[in-house]
Amino acid sequence: MYRGILKGLLLTALVISSVILTYKIWNFRPDFDRLETPTTNNPTSRPTTNDSIKNVFLPFQVVSYSEDNIKGTTEKEILLQYLQRLTSARITEVKDRQNMATFFSRHPDKFIILDYSGDMPTTTYLSQVLNITLDSNTEKPFERMIIDSYSGETITINLLTNDKGVITLKTNINSKTFNLFVKSTQKEMTNYTGIITNQKTTDEKTSIYVPTKPDHKEAFRYLAETINAEDFNNEVLGSKDSIIERNGKKNEKIYNSNKGIVTTKDKSLYKYDNLSEVDRKKSKPLDNLMSSYDFVNNHNGFTDDYRYFTVLEDGAISYQMFLKGIPVFDDNHLSEINVIWGNKEAYEYRRGLFTTSVAVPTKHEVKTLPSSEAVRYHLASSKYHFESVTNMLVGYYMTKTKNPEIQSTLSFEPAWFVKYDGKWMRYEDGRLL
Repeated sequence: MYRGILKGLLLTALVISSVILTYKIWNFRPDFDRLETPTTNNPTSRPTTNDSIKNVFLPFQVVSYSEDNIKGTTEKEILLQYLQRLTSARITEVKDRQNMATFFSRHPDKFIILDYSGDMPTTTYLSQVLNITLDSNTEKPFERMIIDSYSGETITINLLTNDKGVITLKTNINSKTFNLFVKSTQKEMTNYTGIITNQKTTDEKTSIYVPTKPDHKEAFRYLAETINAEDFNNEVLGSKDSIIERNGKKNEKIYNSNKGIVTTKDKSLYKYDNLSEVDRKKSKPLDNLMSSYDFVNNHNGFTDDYRYFTVLEDGAISYQMFLKGIPVFDDNHLSEINVIWGNKEAYEYRRGLFTTSVAVPTKHEVKTLPSSEAVRYHLASSKYHFESVTNMLVGYYMTKTKNPEIQSTLSFEPAWFVKYDGKWMRYEDGRLL
C-alpha cells in the first residue's frame, strides 16, 4: 500500500514539474543587460538601406508658439506630416531682403517653428525636399522656419537666414485647414520653454526652444550589429577581384583599388579616400549637399535613421544617427556619416560600422533628466560663457562595450546636449563634456 502511495506522489511531482518547466520555456525572455556569452565574432549586417529625401532632411523639432502656451515635439511622424502639408505649395509672392528687426515688429505673436540642426540652402531645400518652385534663386542658408497661419487666409513661410535677414514666402495653403491640423498635433506635444543666451536669441522668434521637463526616462541597449566593411567596399571600390587587402597599423585593415583607398579601424570605423579627387580643391559643402545625400543613398549607407545634421570644421557634410526621434552622440564618431565633396565626386567618406536596425533592444529606467531651467541656471552661473550657447536639445549618449570576449552591445542613455562655441557637448552635473 505504501508503495502505491509513493508512486502516486512521485507521479504528481513529475506532472507539476513538467507544467512549471513548460511555463518557463514559453515565457522565457533573454536579458541582454546581463549578456556575457563569449563569442569570437559579432553578427554582421549587409548595408542594404537607403532613405527618402524627406526623412534625411527633416527638422529635428516643431514648436507651436503662443504667448501663454508653448508646445513642441521631436516625434518623426508628426514632423513628416508638417513637411507634407508644405510640399508642392505654390508661392504667390517672395520678399528676400527683409531686415529681421523689421520683420519681428510686424509679425504676430502666434506661430509655428520648424527647427533644423544645420544650415539649409534655401532654393535647394525648397525645390528638392518640398517640391516648391522659387523664382528667385537664393541659396542663403537658414536653420529656422517660422510659419504664420494667423494673419491671413493663406499661410506665410518665413526663413530666418544666417545674415540676420528674413525670406518671406506667401503661399496658396489655406490657413484655416492648416490651423485645424496644428490643433490636432498639439495633443501629441509636450510643454516647451524659450531660453535666451545672447543678443541673437532675445526675441521669442529667435529663442532656443527646449522641453520644459524632458520625459525621456528610459535607456536602451542593442546588440551591436557589425556592418561588413567588404560590402561597402563593393560599392565604393568596385569589383572584389580588383581590391587588394593588407594589414595596416594595429587593428587596421587597408583595401586598395584603382578607385581609391579604404581604411578600417577596430572593425568600427570606415574611411574611404577617392584617389581621383585627392589633388583637387574641395568645394563649398552646401553647394553639394544633395550630391552628398545621393552618394550615401546610392551606396546603401543610411543603415539607421540618419539625418543631415551640420557641416563640420573640415568641410564634411555630417549625417547623424537618430533614435526614437532624437539625435545620437558618441565620443568615437560611430553615430555619424561624414562626406567631404571634391570637384566632381566624393573626396572622403567616413562612418561607423555598426547598426541597430536588426538587433532587438532591451530597456531600463534611468534617473530623470534635469529641467531645462536647471541646465540653463548651472551653465549661466558657472565658468562657461553662456552667450556662447547657441542651441540645446535632448539626445542619446551612445557607448560601446569594449570586452572582446563578450558580445558587443551599444548603450543609449538620454542626456542634455549643448551647442557651445560651435561644438555639441554633453551636459552632466553642471559640466560640459
